[in-house]
Amino acid sequence: MRAEEISHWIADHGALISTVELAAAFDTYLCTLPWVGQGIDWRGLPSRSLKLDGVSDNEAVQWAKETPMGSHTHVLVIDSAAEPGVICGFEDAVRDFELLSNRPELYMCGVDLSGGQREPTFEHFIERRSFTTLNAKL
Repeated sequence: MRAEEISHWIADHGALISTVELAAAFDTYLCTLPWVGQGIDWRGLPSRSLKLDGVSDNEAVQWAKETPMGSHTHVLVIDSAAEPGVICGFEDAVRDFELLSNRPELYMCGVDLSGGQREPTFEHFIERRSFTTLNAKL
């Protein structure tokens, strides 16, 4: 993540920088799934997709709410296993993922905050593919 570049956004949205270990653990989960090219091979996985061309932020949020990730109040956003991610509110992540990462692929999973602990649910995730499509695991 571009933590220094988005530091004002992080402060304004009450977001947190995750540990590299948490980003790497999410990436480890993602690596258990089938891959093709630079992203997940969705052909054998239950999923739904949203083409981003002409889609408003509100439409993207509504679409994401109808996925398993939508059952979480917070989200971990990563674009690398070697860098920390960002933990932020669900709607903030879906509205601003383009700001959070300028890499073509990024991944978000649901996170519950309980007693100061961060409890990610890696299998409740959305992939952004090539800046053009969101894919959600069902």
